[in-house]
Amino acid sequence: MRRRLALLLALILAESAAAATPVKVLRTWTGHMPLEVPPLFQSSVATADAWPRVWATCQMSGAPPEVDFAKHLVLVAVRRSSDARFEKVALDRGNLVTRVAVAAGTPKQQTCALALVDRAGVSTVNGAPLGR
Repeated sequence: MRRRLALLLALILAESAAAATPVKVLRTWTGHMPLEVPPLFQSSVATADAWPRVWATCQMSGAPPEVDFAKHLVLVAVRRSSDARFEKVALDRGNLVTRVAVAAGTPKQQTCALALVDRAGVSTVNGAPLGR
């Protein structure tokens, strides 16, 4: 019985891995925020209205770059680390799945990683609706 369950689980995981298509990150930005700044609890920016707020919260310098949100979206990850970046981005049946790599240690700051990706075929990011 255990062998059958293990085999079934392996098949499900293999099917899920095969269904995921790698997504190219087109551009990245990184900002640093003090721990006192409440972190963003969203996984993506899907509208031009939300983009300046996220850019400012991540304490990026200057005005936010132009993004065509009809064609693209911006992924967001805030981690307590001196460095954070999107290590893997893949599309799995409409769900954009991300893996974020961080530097070791617990500095007195948060790092805000932003990544521009193509929006085609994306309905959720890490299971959350776009923009949340």
